[in-house]
Amino acid sequence: MSKLILLLSFFLPFSLVADQIDQYKYYQTDNIIPNKRSPYYAAFLKIDDPCLFVKDFRKNEIQEYCQMEDSGLDLRRDYPSIYPVDMTISGLTLYFIVAAPWNEQECKIFFLDKSITCEPTGKN
Repeated sequence: MSKLILLLSFFLPFSLVADQIDQYKYYQTDNIIPNKRSPYYAAFLKIDDPCLFVKDFRKNEIQEYCQMEDSGLDLRRDYPSIYPVDMTISGLTLYFIVAAPWNEQECKIFFLDKSITCEPTGKN
């Protein structure tokens, strides 16, 4: 019996991780070189929420981004007509496009000051 409990406790953490991963559409950290350091930041999209999230691992804080600066776009309000695509972390910035049929935007989230800037791409 004790061997069975030991065996189950060995596999339990792996099944919990797999269940948590199923909650995300997109997840990327700033740690692009494996085994060099722990990640400082992660950007992610949840399956059940159209907004972008950025986690600061050092402060254990999560910031939600729904409103796209002064563009008038709001990921929560305008979903599913608009959505973020082409997300890439480079340095301390998340770069992405907000696909919108009437006002596509190229946006950046700066991790250090938690700010967001967007500019029209000229594409509709």
